[in-house]
Amino acid sequence: MFLKSNTFRVSGLNFSEAVAWLDAELAKTKATEEEQRTAQLLFEECFSRMEAAFSPTEDFSALLVVRQRWGDISFRLSAKGEAYNPLSGTNEILEHDGVDSYGLAILLSYKNRIGYSRKNGENVISVKVHEADGKQTGKVVAALVLGVASGLLMKAFLGEVPLRWIDHMILDSVQEMFMNALLMMVAPMVFFAVLSGITGISDAEDVGRLGGKLVAVSLTKLLVTALIGITAGVLLFPDASPELLATIPEGGKAAEFSLRDMIVGIIPNSLMKPFLGGSILQVLFLACFVGVMINRAGDRAMPVKEAIEFLNRLCMDMIDVVVQFIPLLVFASMAHLMLSTGLEALLPLGKVLIGDVIGLGLVFLVCAAFAAAFGGMAPGHFLKQLACFAPVPFALNSSNACLPQTISFCAEKFGVDRKLSMFALPVGIQLNMNSTGFYIAIVTVLMARTCGIALDTDTMLSMFISLFIVSFTLPGCPGAVLIGLSTVFAAVGIPMGAVMLFLCIDPIVSMINTVGNVTSNITSTLLLARTKENGDAPRNRL
Repeated sequence: MFLKSNTFRVSGLNFSEAVAWLDAELAKTKATEEEQRTAQLLFEECFSRMEAAFSPTEDFSALLVVRQRWGDISFRLSAKGEAYNPLSGTNEILEHDGVDSYGLAILLSYKNRIGYSRKNGENVISVKVHEADGKQTGKVVAALVLGVASGLLMKAFLGEVPLRWIDHMILDSVQEMFMNALLMMVAPMVFFAVLSGITGISDAEDVGRLGGKLVAVSLTKLLVTALIGITAGVLLFPDASPELLATIPEGGKAAEFSLRDMIVGIIPNSLMKPFLGGSILQVLFLACFVGVMINRAGDRAMPVKEAIEFLNRLCMDMIDVVVQFIPLLVFASMAHLMLSTGLEALLPLGKVLIGDVIGLGLVFLVCAAFAAAFGGMAPGHFLKQLACFAPVPFALNSSNACLPQTISFCAEKFGVDRKLSMFALPVGIQLNMNSTGFYIAIVTVLMARTCGIALDTDTMLSMFISLFIVSFTLPGCPGAVLIGLSTVFAAVGIPMGAVMLFLCIDPIVSMINTVGNVTSNITSTLLLARTKENGDAPRNRL
């Protein structure tokens, strides 16, 4: 049932019955045992505080309502009386002696789940117990279908002039505004997330040791995936695709890949350049450098660390708002695609999409193999947990955008320390573009054959080196794969215009690749947590 509510009138006399009723109602839902226990604690604490604030000369009772809305589960307490918010001033009250610090700590720990409002003379406290999985994915799928249908209908019934106006003024504008908003947040979010993780680890030597292990694990996994990707490309595309060759737009020569320029460019020539220029490697370098220097300052840097924590949370909250518009972007992208080309444009590229899905499966298997071999984790349970989380990166379509959810997932499902996750996951985004690397590999092999380029030793070596390096230098946001394709195409000798062929499937490819990239990043973080001497090891092992 999509909409459902059950009620119970609770007072001090039947409080125990109310607790039992709440447990029984939540047991009928999809709420986990942990969520049920948390709900009971919050109910007891909220009710006791509402009752204590009520006039002692009158009998107090409140209406307890358990609600299910589209998979979300919550309960609500409402009671008449003077305005009273149990969350108001909890931080200040907790600092005083003689107060119920345990109860206040419970409220503070789950403050983001609790809401308060005042309606018709009643105090209303709502508590979120369970949030439906895959809700964002459903919106994305619906937007994709509606976008395709809308684009085809407009193309069938509207003339060329109105179509051109809709495409340019509305659809292109929506895509451009969203990408601007997302790119606006990428650099500061990565900077403060890495900075927060580093400053949470007090020992600078610890940062260097953990960073070294993270790089070693991630690049080894990336190396294996790159080799598998090139091999899969050769097997999937044994022949050229002349239909693609006939549609390659004219384009100039891509900028040649330069390993030296990439290495030298890691260090910015000004503090603002990483944020203005959009170089993620420069942002990472600056964050690591500043974080180590703050740690060296010791206790003097405590106010700075508190400010960093605040700014890190602020950036994550801002990106949460931005990604709520993902379904709108998918709708606009699909409608634009239908107006620009049509369904027939997807047919020659269907094999590429199938190859990318196969690549996602291979990335999952590689990650499971690494987790079992080096982390002692059960492959079956490991893959099941990752498969349940996969809809989140698929829907958000950005490794950076789903950082908050990924950090929570590692902590809740695998017991990884949050401070470690806040260091390893943002840094690991750049080092775990496994699915993106696989996709670039198969597309490069396809276009090399199509353009008549012999896959000899020199070509394969150039492809492998450029692919390996590009795979960990791309930003974790939608559209990054097109940058990678341009770089590897230039190294192999494929015309730059060939990149434009894959714009039409980029939204779908980007979603698929984000799932594999985030999965690889989670795996590297779990393996790092497994080897961390003073941290919590992952719980789910053999």
